[in-house]
Order: sequence, then C-alpha cells, then structure tokens
Amino acid sequence: MIIINSRFLTQRITGVQRFAIEICKELKKSNLEIEFVSPKNIINSEIAEELDIKKIGNLTGHLWEQITLQLYVSKKDALLISLCNTAPLFLKHQIVTIHDLSFRLFPEWNSKMFSLVYNFMIPIIAKKADHILTVSNSSKKELISELEIPENKISVIYNAVSTIFLEKDAQEKESYKNEEDYILTVSSFHPRKNLKRLIEAFLILPDKKLKLYIIGNFDKNFAFEALNIEEHHSRIKILTGVNDYDLKGFYKNARLFVYPSLYEGFGIPIIEAMSCGAPVCVSNIDVFKEVCGNNAVYFNPKSTADIKDKIILSINKPKQVFNQLDKYSWTKSASFLKIKILELEAKHLKK
Repeated sequence: MIIINSRFLTQRITGVQRFAIEICKELKKSNLEIEFVSPKNIINSEIAEELDIKKIGNLTGHLWEQITLQLYVSKKDALLISLCNTAPLFLKHQIVTIHDLSFRLFPEWNSKMFSLVYNFMIPIIAKKADHILTVSNSSKKELISELEIPENKISVIYNAVSTIFLEKDAQEKESYKNEEDYILTVSSFHPRKNLKRLIEAFLILPDKKLKLYIIGNFDKNFAFEALNIEEHHSRIKILTGVNDYDLKGFYKNARLFVYPSLYEGFGIPIIEAMSCGAPVCVSNIDVFKEVCGNNAVYFNPKSTADIKDKIILSINKPKQVFNQLDKYSWTKSASFLKIKILELEAKHLKK
C-alpha cells in the first residue's frame, strides 16, 4: 500500500505545494493502491475532495507528521511518499522530495525557527529514506555535495505547467485586457528573489511609461525584504492573492517576464510565462540555464546595471513559442515516480 503525506493541503500554495498537488492528481489516476492522508486543518478543500483525502488524528503541523503520520504508516507497513521537503524522521520505507537546500546554504534568508527545524530534520530524513526526489539536476548536485547522499539514491523529476496555462481560449476574456505596458515578475517577497535590484534596475530604464507588476505573497517563514517603493507607487504595482486564471492573463499581456532570483531549486513561474508566450529575462544561475536553455536572455543578478541592460535588450522581443515545453510534464514526472514506487515496493516485499 502507498500512503501520500498530504499535509501540503494545510498550507498556502507556493511552488512546492503546486508540485505536490499536480503529482498527486496524476497519481490519483493510476492503478496504484494509494491513500491520501492529512491533518484536519485543511485549507485547500476543493483539492482535498478531488483526492478523496482521509483526515487522521488531532495534531497538526510537524507534530502531526512526526507522531500521527509516522505511527499510521508504520502500523500499515506502507510506503510513504512525501512531496514537500519534510517527512517523518524515523521511517526508512519512504520516498522524500527535497526541492532545494536554501535553508542550509543561505540560513539568513529564513526565519531562525525555520532554519533550525530544517537544518535538523532534512539531513536525517535524507539519509534515512529509501529514495529522494528533487526538481532539478542543480539541486541534485547540491544534495550530493552538501548532504553526501549517494547519486543513485536521488532522482530528478521536473516541475511542469498547470493545465490552465496551456489551454487555448476561443477568445480573450475581459480579465486578459490591459492597456498598460508592463514588465512582470511573479515572486514571494523573499531576499533570494532579489526584487530590490530588479526595482532599482527598473527605475533607471529610459522608458518611464513602462510599469512593473510584482505578483506574490508574504510568508512568515522567510525574511522579508523591504522594498521601499512608496514614492514610485504609480509605476510599480504589487498584486497579492492572484488566481491562476488571472495570472495567465498577466503573463499573456506582459511585455517581458523577469525573474532575478539569486537562488532557486527550479522556478515554475518561468515555464508558466514561457507557455503563455512571454519573452523571458532571467538570472544566469545554473538552474535557470537548465530550465530555459536558449529560450531566455540571461543577466548577472548581482548587477543592477546588467539587469537594466538585459531588460532593454529583451523588451522588444516578439511573443515566442517555448520549444522545450514537452520536457516539462506532470504526467511524465508522475509516471517516473510510479516506476520508482513499484521498484521499492518489489524490494520491500522480498524482505
């Protein structure tokens, strides 16, 4: 039997939760005997209903994961799949997804409690688990070098684009219409997202009619980067709580999508933007080169001048067709995971 740790349904949806949701939707379609279990404090009820979630226990958060879930899985002698970094500490027969190691490499970017918990838990979980998933070859290299995990114990399964971004509309809806010329970024307000330099670069662009739209949300686990944009509020718009349908509209109307992160495990907004035809200008970090290939213009994320220059170079590029999109598929990623599940279950039965 396979049990999916569905604690992610109690959390606000960011890239990590998006990965879990889409993989679970695909696994739900398979012929595997799967049970999706979660704490009682679910906030994503529609997805919970779609997955036919089973709520267990009265605990929540890490305590639910370490006590309730661990006991439940052990009693059933099941294979546990955890898709959002954390998992029970003392289970061996499990597959764990570790998206990146920012908590270890850049602890100053997170709250002290978040860094403390993750730096304690993740190395133990990674060494104990039967297998580890991660979302890029860049992250895989870090797991090998930083946590000394054997290469054959780690598999890469990529993020992908949700169906809504790929659907062809018969006609443009009202929410897609926007008369303003704008550059778009989709990001949390987190130091590693490098928004401060993006804003500095934007403000020295020669075209003063151009706007900057920042779509994102705040997260108490991460250090907050003060942007100090009050005096430029007419040119810079911060939008929170944007749903996927409206986000698609923002991508489609953008003159340019810019992603200036200093560090990422993957970067889902980049392939969402590309799938909507937006020209893309991103940091020259290894993971973005892996994700984008020759479909983006790259800049030094620590140089405001270079960000500005590459925006100017990119801004007049025509709408494009992303020629690597078939590389990123939730169906392909879930199919690979299914194969890994069957391999581990076969080994477990032989013992």
